[in-house]
Amino acid sequence: MLNLLNTLFFLLIVLPLKKLEDSCPNCGSNRLTKNGSIHNKKPKYGCQDCGHHFVKNSTKIWITQQQKELIDKLLLERISLRGIARVVGVSWRWLQNYINKKFEQVPRQVKVLDKPKVKLIIECDELWSFVDHKNNKYSLLTYL
Repeated sequence: MLNLLNTLFFLLIVLPLKKLEDSCPNCGSNRLTKNGSIHNKKPKYGCQDCGHHFVKNSTKIWITQQQKELIDKLLLERISLRGIARVVGVSWRWLQNYINKKFEQVPRQVKVLDKPKVKLIIECDELWSFVDHKNNKYSLLTYL
């Protein structure tokens, strides 16, 4: 009887928990293969059914939409990028890439207004070129 209870416990409790832990987050399949490791030595897995590659218990931090809206508001306040990164809790590199992507989405339209063409009149004489010269150490009054 005890052996039957242990078997039922294993089949009903332990096995489903293990399947949830060892399943593909994309399709839910249990056909996984170990596919190397990432830079911090965590094992990387690949799903044989859908081809999805993933890391179990990933520590990747996702930036929420509320954080992005806060970043947009802080950018309008002209706060430094490093200050915004500290306040929101994102890396400076991610923030710079986010701003670059936002900048690429802005249409580049340059509006040049045509100035009316007028007749240009210039009046100059020989003293204008002589007095206005920067290397001239004497004033105009010494020559007059």
